[in-house]
Amino acid sequence: MNKKITVLTLNAVALALASMSFAANAGEKMVNPEGGVVVGYWHNWADGRGYKAGNAPAMTLEATNPMYNVVAVSFMKVYDLAEGRIPTFHLDPATGLSESQFIAQIKQLNDQGRAVILALGGADAHVELQKGDEDAFAAEVIRLTDLYGFDGLDIDLEQAAIDAKDNQTVIPAALRIVKDHYREQGKNFLITMAPEFPYLTAAGKYVPYITGLDGYYDWINPQFYNQGGDGVYVEGPGWIAQNNDALKEEFIYYIADSLVNGTRGFTTIPHDKLVFGIPTNIDAAATGFIKEPQDLFNAFKRLENQAQPLRGVMTWSINWDIGTDASGKAYNSSFINTYGPFIHSQTPPVVQPGKPSFTGIADVRVQHKSTFNEMSGVTANDKEDGDLTSSIAVTGSVDTQRVGEYVLTYSVTDSDNNETVSPRKVTVFSALPTFTGVANSVIKVGENFDPLAGVAATDAEDGDLTAKILVSGTVNTAIAGKYELVYSITDSANQTVTVKRVVVVNDGSIVCTPAWQADATYVEGDVVSHNGKEWQAGWWTQGNEPGTTGEWGVWREVGDTDCGGGTEQPDVDFTATLTGVNGNYTITNGTAKLTLNYSANKASSVQIDVIDTMGYPVSGGQFTDSVDSNKTINMVLNDVVAGKYSLRMIATSNNENVEQRLDFTLEDKGTVEPPVTDAPAYEAGKAYLAGDKVLANDGNIYQCKPWPYTGWCASASYAPGTSQYWADAWDKL
Repeated sequence: MNKKITVLTLNAVALALASMSFAANAGEKMVNPEGGVVVGYWHNWADGRGYKAGNAPAMTLEATNPMYNVVAVSFMKVYDLAEGRIPTFHLDPATGLSESQFIAQIKQLNDQGRAVILALGGADAHVELQKGDEDAFAAEVIRLTDLYGFDGLDIDLEQAAIDAKDNQTVIPAALRIVKDHYREQGKNFLITMAPEFPYLTAAGKYVPYITGLDGYYDWINPQFYNQGGDGVYVEGPGWIAQNNDALKEEFIYYIADSLVNGTRGFTTIPHDKLVFGIPTNIDAAATGFIKEPQDLFNAFKRLENQAQPLRGVMTWSINWDIGTDASGKAYNSSFINTYGPFIHSQTPPVVQPGKPSFTGIADVRVQHKSTFNEMSGVTANDKEDGDLTSSIAVTGSVDTQRVGEYVLTYSVTDSDNNETVSPRKVTVFSALPTFTGVANSVIKVGENFDPLAGVAATDAEDGDLTAKILVSGTVNTAIAGKYELVYSITDSANQTVTVKRVVVVNDGSIVCTPAWQADATYVEGDVVSHNGKEWQAGWWTQGNEPGTTGEWGVWREVGDTDCGGGTEQPDVDFTATLTGVNGNYTITNGTAKLTLNYSANKASSVQIDVIDTMGYPVSGGQFTDSVDSNKTINMVLNDVVAGKYSLRMIATSNNENVEQRLDFTLEDKGTVEPPVTDAPAYEAGKAYLAGDKVLANDGNIYQCKPWPYTGWCASASYAPGTSQYWADAWDKL
C-alpha cells in the first residue's frame, strides 16, 4: 500500500469516526507483551456446554489467572443482518459485568502488563464483507478499541466465513488501516490469527490473510485441535494425526517444524510468531487435548535446540480452565498451572519493535548440484527507514556441489544504528539413487538368465546410472536351488544403495507360495508370501498388509520365503463412504433416528460425530468402532430440537484418512398437533418486544428473549424454530 492511499484511507476513517459518539476508553496505553505469551480466550456468555457434557461458567476479566498475559475477548461478530454486515461487539449481561466494569477491568489488566484483544468470528459466526467495506470495518474496529481499551484484534474466522465473499482481501486491508492509524499515535495495535491448522497448507484458505498482513501481524496461534485425523506426513514416522495420543510429541514437533520452515506442504510462519494452540481440557474440544504435558515440553525443547523457539501457547479457553466436568468436578485451572510456568520460564525470542525486521529468512533444503541464491525472497524493512533490502549483509557461503549443512548469517542496520542479525541453515541434500527391475524371480533349470536384464538405476541429480551398476553373486542355472545377488550403485554425492535379489532355479521340486494381493479376500488358514516371509491368516481379511497387523493381528508369520514375493500387486488407495443420510428427519418425542450405511475397501477405524449449529455434540450422535468393510449404523439422537445439524465421518486405515461431512435438518412437522393458543403467527420484520409470544411454522410457541437479544426477533434470519440461529433470539415454551 503506498503512502498516498494510506493517508486518504485514514482520513476517510477519521471522518467516519468523527460522525460517531462514544465514550473515551479508561486506558490510554496499548499493551504489547514481550517474550513468551500465554493466550486464553474469554467467553462473552455463560454456561457453555462441553464436548463431554461439562460446564464453562461466566467469569469476570479480573478473575483470569495472571499467567494469561493475553486475553482474547470472544467474539466480535454480526449479531443481526438487519443492522448491516459490519461485525461489532455487544457485552453480554450474562458475564455479570456492566459496560463501565468491563472497561475498568481491561484497564486493570493493562496496568498489570497484560493485553486484552478482541477476537473476530468464532465457530458459529458468519462474517461476509464485500469490497468497499474496508473503511467501515476499520472504523468499527477503531471505535471499539477506543471505547473499551482493546489492544488488538484476533482473526478467528472458521468454516464458510474464511473465504466468504471478499473477506480474504477486505479484512487484511482494513486491519492495515487500523494498524497504521495507531502507529501514527506511537502505538502498536496487535494483530493475531487463530486458523484451524489444515487451512495453513501452502494453498490454504488462511494464506491470503497471512500474506495480506505480512509485516503487520504480530503472531499466529493456530488451532491444533478438533481436527481428528488431519495431521502431517513425515518421512520415516509416516502420517502423524492430530488425534494420535501415542505420537503427540512427534505431532507437536513436526507440525511446528513444518510451519516455521515452510516444509511438508505448509506455509511459513516464523518461529517467533508461532503460538501453539491447544484445548484446555477434554470438554473444551473434541480432540487435541494433551494428556501428557511432557510431550509439549519435549517438543518445545527440540525446537529451541534447533534455534527456533516458539512464541508461546494459546488455549480455548480461560472459562473452561475454571469449569467443571460432567460429574461437577472442577478443572481447577490445571491448564494455566501446568503451561504458564513453563512458557514464562522459557527464553523465547524477544520482540523489539524498534529494530528492522527480515522476511523470507527460513531454513531451507537445496538439491545437490542446483543453483541457490541466498537473497532470493529475502527482504528487510524498518518502520522509519522503509525498505532496507539493499543494505543486507550476508556472511557464509553455500556449496551446492557438496552435500552438507551450511549456515548463513544475515544482518542489517537502520539509521538509528539498530542492528538485526538472523542465522539461516541451508541443507544441501542429494536424493538416493533408485533401482527398477530388481525383483525376486523363478526360472527353470537350464533357462538362460541375465542378471542385468530389465534392471536400471537412476538418480535425481546424475540421471541414468545403469551402466555403473555392480552385481555380486552368481546364478548356476544348471543346478536347482536358491541364489542371492546383491546390486549396488553409487552416485556423485558418494551415496551407495544396495538391494538383494533371490533367484530360484526350479526343477519342479520347489513350490512357491502365492504373493499377497491388497484387493484379494483371505479366510482362516490361507497362506501368502510377502516381503520375504510366509504369513497365515487367522480369520477373514481384506486389505490388511502382512507384517503390519501386530502380534495379535490377523496375519501370523509362519516362515521365510524367497520366491513368489516379488509379484505382489501394489496396494490400492483407501476409500470409504457414508450413505443413507437424508436431507430431513422428523423428531418424535424429542428423538430422531438415523440409519447410516458405511462401506470401505479396507478394514478401518471409524469415528462419526453429529453436532448442532453451535458446534456442540448431540446426545446419541457419536459412533466409534473398527469395521472390516461394511456396516449399518443406527443412531438415536436424544433431546433434539428442530434446526440444522452436521455430521462428520473420519475413517482411518494404515495411516490413510478419509473425511466426509454431511448436513441435514430435523423437523417437528407432523409429530404433534399445534397447541391451542391465541398467540399470533410469527411475522418476519415485525418489531417484537421482550416477552412477546408467537406461533411458529413448526406449530410450537416461542417467546422473544430479553435485551440484548430482543432486536433479533424481527429478523427472518432468526425466525423461531426454522432458522439456523433461532435459539439466539427466541425461547421455546
